Amino acid sequence: MEHGDPAQDRFEAVYHDLKGPVFRFCLAQLGDAAAAEDLAADVFAAAWAAFRRSPPEPDGVRPWLFRIARNGAIDRSRRRRTQASLLARLRGDAVSVEETAEVRDELRAAVAAIGRLRARDRLLVGLRVAAGLDWAEIGSVAGMSADAARMATARALAKVRQEVREP
Repeated sequence: MEHGDPAQDRFEAVYHDLKGPVFRFCLAQLGDAAAAEDLAADVFAAAWAAFRRSPPEPDGVRPWLFRIARNGAIDRSRRRRTQASLLARLRGDAVSVEETAEVRDELRAAVAAIGRLRARDRLLVGLRVAAGLDWAEIGSVAGMSADAARMATARALAKVRQEVREP
């Protein structure tokens, strides 16, 4: 980024004007100041990346930015619920030490298999499994139709399942 870049200057003005309101919104959604700071930083990082590609109309900047914040808060909430559910299953009284070790080994294998996927496949799996997005949302994020997102994600997940099943 060069100094004096009109897009950068405009975005810096947006940041200056909206950093407080975005942080307060994040805090209201998450209830934790540290998490709200992290989310607000992520919001502005995502906004800058999108702003460089296709800046919104001046009148639409506020709602655009708060949609990014809302989506980020929803994603964090989903991740928190998923993590809590997994931890509850791993820590449950009905689960033996052996079962817990087996689940952890399978989880490690799945994460490793996902890490070996192509970048697009990792994106699709992450959006579906980790973020819990529906096919239309995944397609929108990945730049493809909902049907194409469903099929490509299914193929990527099949690769992961195959690799995890193989010793």
